[in-house]
Amino acid sequence: MFTFIFGSIAGLFHKWDLACIDNHIFRLHYRATVIILLTAIALVTSGQFIGNPINCMSDSISSGIMDVYCWIHSTYSVNDKFEGTQGEDFPHPGLGPDDTTGEGGGYTHHKFYQWVVFVLTLQAGMFYFPRLLWKSAEGGVMKLITVGLTDITAFMDKTTRQDGVELIAKYYNLRHARRGTYFMKFVTCEVLNFANVIGQIYLTDMFLGYSFTKYGRDVFSLSQEDLNNRSDPMDQVFPKVTKCFFQKYGPSGTIQKHDALCVLPLNIINEKIYIFLYFWFVFLAAISAVWLIYRLLTIISHDVRVSVIFARSEKMVRKETISACLSNPAHTGLERLGDYLLLYLITKNVNPLIIKDVFERIAPEKYGANDEELSALKKSSAPDMADM
Repeated sequence: MFTFIFGSIAGLFHKWDLACIDNHIFRLHYRATVIILLTAIALVTSGQFIGNPINCMSDSISSGIMDVYCWIHSTYSVNDKFEGTQGEDFPHPGLGPDDTTGEGGGYTHHKFYQWVVFVLTLQAGMFYFPRLLWKSAEGGVMKLITVGLTDITAFMDKTTRQDGVELIAKYYNLRHARRGTYFMKFVTCEVLNFANVIGQIYLTDMFLGYSFTKYGRDVFSLSQEDLNNRSDPMDQVFPKVTKCFFQKYGPSGTIQKHDALCVLPLNIINEKIYIFLYFWFVFLAAISAVWLIYRLLTIISHDVRVSVIFARSEKMVRKETISACLSNPAHTGLERLGDYLLLYLITKNVNPLIIKDVFERIAPEKYGANDEELSALKKSSAPDMADM
């Protein structure tokens, strides 16, 4: 079982697309985060690590009945019994006499552990959703126009290289390629990635009783406190020992209340999962926010776009040639942003030894030519490329 689950997850690391249609930050959302969440699901559902997820002990009720009942109806902790010294003030954090007077700190009921697997599965799907949208919107264009130009064999075969470069040039000069919406859809998915990770932080916070947003900070500061007197936030959010009670009729028809002590070994796994997710989500949100600032700069500045593609092409293409590609007078401002995204992805997919040929073919001095030459360039676009 262990090999099957983790073997499937490990397979995600080796399954790469035939054409790269995004960037590293995008992949942190739909690949790295999904792998992390699927691994967490595998750990939670793997009984060989923790055995039974709950084990309850009662003096007069069968342990099997109490286990099932307390798992279904939740357990609880006494809030007053998290402060103090274990062994003197309470046997375990959160355990103690019930507050019958109403003057204590009340109770905290623990129901989330029944839904951890379902919530993690939902989150994995939500992190993959922007990728699904972009893949559908991209429509396989990059794979189609860069086929055969990704490896060294294309450089060695002159005919293959020329045909591939010509195909890219025809698509680049196509008048109705909708390259403006191509760019806007990609940026929308990037924004959706950022909005999603922020939403996941608050969704997890709500799921864990509004303690997730401060959970990592409290755990991080725990190391600075006295080991014997500190209150472990993990014990409050993910208690290992809790209380439960079961009511039934006694021999005389009166209602009897049976108290039980429940051990939750599953929370040993849960606390490690969510402390990691806390720091991962914060990191992912921060790096995504920085990336959106970078994206804004590429939208605003032509020079930034040129420099990015110059670096991506391993400096094999002159900046003047790149600038000519991104300044096609036949394209609107939005279409030029689409040109940038298209060329950026081409540099990620085409062999560096061929990329210079691509740019020189699509950015000759024709962009500075007279109107007649520009009109002839438009008419030279192949009509069969309109469906790409």
